[in-house]
Amino acid sequence: MKLIARFSFFLLLLSACQKEPMPVTPPPPPAAPSLKVVWQHPLSLDTADVSGDAWHIWQGNVVYTTNFTNPGGQIHCRSASTGELRWKRDDLNTGWTDRRIISIEDKTIAATGRNVYCIDNQTGQFVWETDLRPFNHNGRIFAINDYVYDAHCPNNAPYFQSLSLTRAHHSAGQWDTLFTLPHDNNYYPSISSVSLWINPQEDSILMVPVNMLGDLAIYGANQGRADLHAFNLRTRKMEWSLKDFDTFRSGCPIYPPVISDNRLYINCSKALYCIDLLSGTVLWSRDFPSAWGSDIRYNSLKEYGNTILLVSDHTNLAMAISKTDGSTVWENKEVGSSADELTLFEGILYYTSRATGRLYAIDAATGKTIWKMGSPNRTGKIPASFSFQSLCIDTIARRLFVTDTYFILCVELPEG
Repeated sequence: MKLIARFSFFLLLLSACQKEPMPVTPPPPPAAPSLKVVWQHPLSLDTADVSGDAWHIWQGNVVYTTNFTNPGGQIHCRSASTGELRWKRDDLNTGWTDRRIISIEDKTIAATGRNVYCIDNQTGQFVWETDLRPFNHNGRIFAINDYVYDAHCPNNAPYFQSLSLTRAHHSAGQWDTLFTLPHDNNYYPSISSVSLWINPQEDSILMVPVNMLGDLAIYGANQGRADLHAFNLRTRKMEWSLKDFDTFRSGCPIYPPVISDNRLYINCSKALYCIDLLSGTVLWSRDFPSAWGSDIRYNSLKEYGNTILLVSDHTNLAMAISKTDGSTVWENKEVGSSADELTLFEGILYYTSRATGRLYAIDAATGKTIWKMGSPNRTGKIPASFSFQSLCIDTIARRLFVTDTYFILCVELPEG
């Protein structure tokens, strides 16, 4: 018995002397790059009641808009290297929205809803202006090569009885009517966008998605259809028109579609469509669930390789969709939503998120979040964030320009 007791005591002592195993420590996540803010300037002197959009780079300058609660908006031109203010226009008295300011050559074209202004980028002075009051105008304009495109409707009720697509050379401002669409069986036309397709015969074809808005008295609210028109600029005739490809939904996107390899990819309401431009027929469509929230027509599309990239404007989700059949290539559910235009540079997708207030960089090939950045001005007194703002990139200097709630910032992009 004594032998057994001594042996048991020895085992207990041996067990007590054994060291606890060391916990396994997972490797640390990759360090995020240190993003350098090169310069920043307030959008207004008192940094109050203002938001902004960075828009385009011109000869070492960044031209962007500010949108004040009162009395309206401004256009600023700053040195891209130092942030020095070159000029500003504070006499247009408008709030800026998507597609109200475009860049063509050395000009900035701005639409206020009542006027279209052409501004010289060197001096900030008006080159020409057009009074839009004779027309019903939604304020959105589009640039293709040397021309600015606009849609004019009669300025008398019912306002959308017809729609005329017009264009003007950026240096002259003389408008030319290309074609007119009449109302169709109690549907009334409203332009969505204008983009260019070069067909196999090397003709320039305007691709014009149009929202056909249903008569409220007949169809009720938010009822309509999506049509697509292909207009040949050489012959000045319609090549074909595809009607009702998205029926009784809320219509075409606010951003231009993607055109690639004689196909057009367009997001209308709850579906993404692939349309064969040679035949004017739908090849496939991809439905999106109601969990996305609002219509996906508010999403900007970008092309990367054999995929179409998009970010939900409601849920935290970025996606890559196969151009072949509309299937999902990758998803990232750990990013913020976006309701602004996406920017693609060197295989990286950049955008700001209204859900998180951050600026994101996403690997376009894999969907991996490369980095995310909060506004450096996010303090208690000035709770700035990146929320509803677009951005632009100087591809040579590798600098990104973006506005938070109150400031315009120049951020140096990391290599690789």
